[in-house]
Amino acid sequence: MIGPKVRIGNGCKIQNNVSIYEGVTLEDDVFCGPSMVFTNVLLPRAHISRKTEFLPTHVGRGVSIGANATIVCGHTIGEYAMIGAGAVVTRDVVSFSLVTGNPARPVGWVSRSGERLGNDLTCPRTGERYRIEERSLIPVNEVC
Repeated sequence: MIGPKVRIGNGCKIQNNVSIYEGVTLEDDVFCGPSMVFTNVLLPRAHISRKTEFLPTHVGRGVSIGANATIVCGHTIGEYAMIGAGAVVTRDVVSFSLVTGNPARPVGWVSRSGERLGNDLTCPRTGERYRIEERSLIPVNEVC
């Protein structure tokens, strides 16, 4: 189900049982795994209309969201981040980070191709190198 006022970029893959509600923006090449969930209201009540309280959720280019993950509204997921299966995102996610758990916490870094990066911050698939700058990951060279 795709609601009104939703933006879905080019090349996105939306798997089975995913609903994308008003206020969600998916940049290009986002992967939404099976049964993952976006929310759009922080304090839902069946007997109170909160349509004026929808909070935007922005998902950056190349992000992968694992099966059964929940993305709580009002947050930004930075480009090429990876959200683990079953994770519950309750805060912004930094670009290229790997987050898992409930609530989701950073457990490492991933490359543009989705490979987990080791201490050398070099993608084992492409050879692309990264550096950490102000708690963010920055590509040093573009190999892919």
